[in-house]
Amino acid sequence: MELGSLSDDELLKLRFSDLSIDLPSSEIFPLIEQLYAELTSKGLQLQPQCYFADEWFSPEGESCIAVPFYLGHARLRRLEQAMMYEVEGGSDDWALKILRHEAGHAVMHAFDLHKRRKTIETFGKKKDYDPDAYVNRVYSKRFVRHLDDGYAQSHPDEDFDEVGFR
Repeated sequence: MELGSLSDDELLKLRFSDLSIDLPSSEIFPLIEQLYAELTSKGLQLQPQCYFADEWFSPEGESCIAVPFYLGHARLRRLEQAMMYEVEGGSDDWALKILRHEAGHAVMHAFDLHKRRKTIETFGKKKDYDPDAYVNRVYSKRFVRHLDDGYAQSHPDEDFDEVGFR
C-alpha cells in the first residue's frame, strides 16, 4: 500500500501496524545517525535504540527513544499538520533538538544518573512529574533554554537533558 495515494479518511482508518513505515528507510533516520555520531564524538558508546511510537519520549528505566510515527513518511506529516496544526520535530533542526533531548533521558536511564549525588546536587531530586511544581523563567540565565516555551524548565531531568549533547 502506498501511503501517498491515500486520502486523510483512508489513512485515519488504518492501524499503526498497517502503516508499513520503516525507520531505516525514513527521512528521520539520517538524523538518528547524526545523533549517534554526536554521542560517539562525546565519548559515549551508548546509541539509544529508536523506534516509531505515537509521540516523542524515552521510557522510564529504558535507554531508547520513541519517535513519532508521522515522521516516518511525508504523507503522515501532512496529515499530522492538517489534524494537529503542527508537526513536532517536523524540520531537521527541530527533530535534532528533540532527539538530543531524548538522548539525554536515555543516558540518564541507562546509567541511573538520577540516583547519583552529583546529579541531585546539580539538578535537584527526582520527583513525580508535577508541571505546577516548576515555574518557567523564560528570561533567567540560570535555566536552560534549548527547546521553545521553557519546556526543559519543567523538571530536573529536563534540565539535565538540555545541557548534555549540544
